[in-house]
Amino acid sequence: PAMVLALAAGGGAAGLAADGRISTPAGWGRIERQRASTSALPLSPLAAACRSNEPLARRLRRAPAVCLAAGAAAAASAGAAAKAKAGKRRVRRQHIELGNMTPVRDVPFLIPRPPYLEPGNPTKPEQGFPKHEWLYSEKRKTRIQIKGPGEIEAMRKAGALAREALALAGSLVYPGGTTEAIDAAVHDFICARGAYPSPLGYMGYAKSVCTSVNDVIAHGIPDDRILEQGDIINVDVTVFLDGHHGDTSSMFFVGRPKRSAYELCEAALRARDAGIAVCGPGVDFREVGKAIDKVREEAGCHCSGWLRGHGIGSYFHGSPVIVPTTNDLDQGLMQPGMTFTVEPVLVENNDDTWEMLEDGWTLRTETAAWSAQFEHTVLITDTGHELLTGPTIDYKAVSAAAAKKASS
Repeated sequence: PAMVLALAAGGGAAGLAADGRISTPAGWGRIERQRASTSALPLSPLAAACRSNEPLARRLRRAPAVCLAAGAAAAASAGAAAKAKAGKRRVRRQHIELGNMTPVRDVPFLIPRPPYLEPGNPTKPEQGFPKHEWLYSEKRKTRIQIKGPGEIEAMRKAGALAREALALAGSLVYPGGTTEAIDAAVHDFICARGAYPSPLGYMGYAKSVCTSVNDVIAHGIPDDRILEQGDIINVDVTVFLDGHHGDTSSMFFVGRPKRSAYELCEAALRARDAGIAVCGPGVDFREVGKAIDKVREEAGCHCSGWLRGHGIGSYFHGSPVIVPTTNDLDQGLMQPGMTFTVEPVLVENNDDTWEMLEDGWTLRTETAAWSAQFEHTVLITDTGHELLTGPTIDYKAVSAAAAKKASS
């Protein structure tokens, strides 16, 4: 999961990539979910932040700009360029209707738990991030952990398992399937390998993976809604193994995608890979956002600077924060031994609207515009970088194989 609104982590409303409680459009109605008594999903840090900063909330929720015709006086060449830049005709979208949740799943007693599940740690998003030495804060100079050989090896194992779990998830994406079934299978797989599904219980999150379908930007909660032909879905998997986390995500197609959905997913993949490509020792962290911005602009998509990558290790979220847009956040230079995620979210039609649903986690576009995201955990090495959750899954081949198997 991404880190959002990295506010003062030392108290008050710290920011995790959750979302907030903002009134939903008329006609949407209240979303009812079946929950165990221990799985209530409360107001998130982003909501708390927006409540204390109404101008910020209004800016973030503004409607996307509408491009007007340049007029008949424009030169023919300029008109042609504007038409090309406008791109393809926009597809009319509708919000997906979410389904019901099942109760929280159990994890075998002998599997080691992450520290943030111990008594005294946050159980609600508005309580802020779990405290640890490498937590990001805007109140102090950024401190980024440089990991030793043992820690790096543990992260390699966690990253490899996360990738396996993600591939399993992708094999279960097909028309007629459900995100609930994906969550159950991935949960059992991770536990069978002696690992813990990191999202489960993290500040009250009630499932083992995040599944964001179509217009859901981030942190969609698995439920019993039937996946439909033409849907797209991001599955975000994080595992806790040998005291360290491995975090990765990928898009998958539900059956055969429409052209607009295919191109959006491909643009998101290029954006992530462009951000990773610049990573290496001595590189300013701001270069990641610059590289992603170029791809985003070429694709005509929006990429939020609030949905950020993050440092990762024995902690789920920490320093540095990886801002996926051009920014002036000085966090120093990358050094060998640093580990973090790169995970830009692209939204079609350059749409920058968003709203949070009543579950306190699900973040979606106001306009029903679709989004796409890919994520890797990255290690900085002496000569460049290493993908701890690599190699990249061939999401198109996995999606096609899943659909073929389901139809046979």
